[in-house]
This record gives sequence, C-alpha cells and structure tokens, in this order.
Amino acid sequence: MLKKIIGRNISILYRHEYQYIDIKLKKYNLNKVQAEVLLFLKDNDNVNHKEINDFFLFNKATITKIITSLENNEYVTRISNNKDQRYKCISLTEKGINIISNIIEILQQSEKIMIKDIAEEDIEKISTILSQMVENITQEKES
Repeated sequence: MLKKIIGRNISILYRHEYQYIDIKLKKYNLNKVQAEVLLFLKDNDNVNHKEINDFFLFNKATITKIITSLENNEYVTRISNNKDQRYKCISLTEKGINIISNIIEILQQSEKIMIKDIAEEDIEKISTILSQMVENITQEKES
C-alpha cells in the first residue's frame, strides 16, 4: 500500500531531482531553489519579495534567505524604490544573467533523465495532473 501513496513518490522524485541538480550547481554556489528563483528573475525583472513568494509559495523568511544568498554570491541586487525605501526591487546582476544558460542546461538534463522512455502524451497528462494536485492542496491549505 505504501508504494501507491502518490505523495511518497512525488517526495522521492523531488528529493532525488534536488540532489542531482544540487551536485551540478555546486560549482556555482547555488542550489535548485536558488536556480529556479534566478530563472524567475530572468523573466520577471525588478520584482519584490511578495511577487517571488506569490509564484513559489514560500514563506517570507525563506524568500529573504534565498535572496540574501543570491545577493551574497553577486547573482542579484536589491534596489530601493525612491518613493518607498521599504520596497526593494530584485534584479539579476551581470553575473546572474551570465549563469542562466548553465542553469537551463542543468535543469533540462535533469528533466530529460526523469522523462526518459515516457510517451509525450503521458508527460503532458502527468504535468496537467500534477498542476491540478498543486492547485487542490494549495486551495485546501488556504481555506
């Protein structure tokens, strides 16, 4: 019965993928989550902590820790808003921009390994189902 619990398999998949990607990103002083935040910033320049949190559904302390680490490694910069000093925009630095292609390559390698020998229609179905599962649990958590 335990092998049929969906959450268990998702958890195992997540942990193994995380470990694989972390090993590949180690030379850049990054982990998987930090890399994903950098990719988010590539497509969403000058965002604040709340906007990052709304996308990733982390808590504020986690976002702050991630951004601080990225800033310490010179991948991002925080820029104060002239109208409100409490509002900080987060942007990629030149170093952050330059690492994006490496991150994409590593994430694509990982995904290629995960979906090996799985039919395209099954991959699409899995993606749709997982998205719905995330939506379901998120709605339940928020209510």
